Amino acid sequence: MPAAAMSSSASLLTGSKTALLDPGPALAGGFEALDWLVVGAVLVLVTWLGHRWTGKQSSVRDFYLGGRKLPWYAVSASIIATEISAVTFFVVPSLASREGGSFEYLKIGLFSALIARLVVAFVLTPAYFKREIYSPYDYMGDQLGAGVRRMTTGLFMIGGILGQAARVYVTAVVIEVLAAEQLGALQEWTGIPPLAAAVAGITMVAVIWTWMGGVATVIWTDALLFLLFLGGIGALLLTLHLGITGGLSEAIQDASDTGRMRLLASADAGAASGVHWTSFLTSPYGWASVLIGAGWGLIGPYGTDQLIAQRMLTCKNQRSAQLAVIGSYLSVVIVALSLLVGVGLAAYFKEHSMSAAAQALVADKPERILPVFVREELPVGLRGLILAAAFAAAISSLDSILAALGQTTQSLQRGWADLRRDQSGGAGDPGDGGSALRKGRITVVVWAAILGTVSVQMVHLEGNYKDLLQFALGMSGIIGGPVLAAFALSWFSRAAEVPGVEGDAPSGSRGSGAAGYVWAAPLGVLTVVFAAYSGKTTYACSWYAISALFLAWLALGLPRRRRPYGAVQTLLLGFVLFLLTRVAEVGQFDNGKHLAWPWYVPVGSLVTFVFSHLLDKHGGKRD
Repeated sequence: MPAAAMSSSASLLTGSKTALLDPGPALAGGFEALDWLVVGAVLVLVTWLGHRWTGKQSSVRDFYLGGRKLPWYAVSASIIATEISAVTFFVVPSLASREGGSFEYLKIGLFSALIARLVVAFVLTPAYFKREIYSPYDYMGDQLGAGVRRMTTGLFMIGGILGQAARVYVTAVVIEVLAAEQLGALQEWTGIPPLAAAVAGITMVAVIWTWMGGVATVIWTDALLFLLFLGGIGALLLTLHLGITGGLSEAIQDASDTGRMRLLASADAGAASGVHWTSFLTSPYGWASVLIGAGWGLIGPYGTDQLIAQRMLTCKNQRSAQLAVIGSYLSVVIVALSLLVGVGLAAYFKEHSMSAAAQALVADKPERILPVFVREELPVGLRGLILAAAFAAAISSLDSILAALGQTTQSLQRGWADLRRDQSGGAGDPGDGGSALRKGRITVVVWAAILGTVSVQMVHLEGNYKDLLQFALGMSGIIGGPVLAAFALSWFSRAAEVPGVEGDAPSGSRGSGAAGYVWAAPLGVLTVVFAAYSGKTTYACSWYAISALFLAWLALGLPRRRRPYGAVQTLLLGFVLFLLTRVAEVGQFDNGKHLAWPWYVPVGSLVTFVFSHLLDKHGGKRD
């Protein structure tokens, strides 16, 4: 790449945090008018079909629950489309194409996801369908009180923004390579950086889809996008097959000979005997991480995260919701096909050379290999289809989180019992349903602006992870543990359900751990953050968060109300917060490695669950 281009670029994809990539003419290939026509035609067609199949939205119930009439197969396809995102489509192939790559990540889909889905289908789903709710946090509020509902809803908002902003960021990184010239020209004309322009494009389409018909439009468009994913991956595999001597069978044989097809045997197997005993906490694809860490951890994203749970709640009944959850296990097929694309890419570039600029980009970050292949090797028209798939992958996740954020925001503002009365205009107030619907759409736009802004800033966090896949998965798990702990507290709660009573549990019936949860949830979050990002900067920042939490405890918390337990609890909390500063400073396990992403949710949920009881009132009853 010429020096002039290098000076104005190479940030985002080269690891520098100061500028944005501008590959310019140094990269071969490029998008033509026909490619953009394909992209536009696909997005318009999906938009039209999704709107046509959605029907009229006349109430908040329609907007956020789809009228509780959506078929399980559409919901299942929507869950798959939301789950895989652009991370699976563009990043996962690099796990098999890179030197020393493997299929180990597939173990998460084969085993961890199956365990989590079974628990969600047969434990969480029946709990949610006992009454009509709009989110898992409404269920938790029923059992544990309004304070827990507000805390879990707030945690979801933070976690949802972080997780989906990371996915949008990854997609923008891909689009920067695919549409470098167009984004560069836009930057010259408007001054908008390429990354920001790519994020804005993704966000605007997602807002349109969510605005048109709420969650029903989101689900139907996601179902169509699922078919687009399959078509895009199929086109890639066919192109690779035709471009490799001996076809994909030869590529698979070569991958098997070089260890790229390794699945069940961990790369850590046979390692030197000097490995630290805590190494299982730092290995993302070891068996302990797969069966315990991710198996436990994925219950959160599938069952207590509104992003996926909202889809279950649009089903006609409990059985349909269970079918949708179990049916979404087919997402493992998409993961396997994406890894097979990586095998084909490795074989293809053994026979065909990249441009010098492409070689530099891929050498710096292996995740760029598929965008480079699409740009430099695919024929006109097919490039447009793949870019449309990239947009689809990002939008399917983004419109989902926008709908979920909009619902939870309104739920906090008004209370879910009020939302339930907004059916066909609301009882006794014909205009209230329409007013709530308008507010819901405005809320979606506000959250879209926030999420887009955070997506652009993700460049500052991406460097803390080994690759973009672990970055995206890790960001999704930081907040998930405390939310999962809230469901566990609700499930094991001794609070008796009062027949005929809707909304929050009545006075005197709060479950055990409810009052302590509000203080334990921040402990769970901080434990994960400090174990994942420890160092001098984290240690310095830890004192601000810990001091704020302890002062809030003294000013608003429980010591004055829980004598003689209050003094002991205050000492316990202070000691634990002090230990967390040590975690923030050290926070390393095996050879300087940090906590692997599959353990984020288990660690956060365990800490939160235990301290919810330790910091709770005796018996969970009100004073």
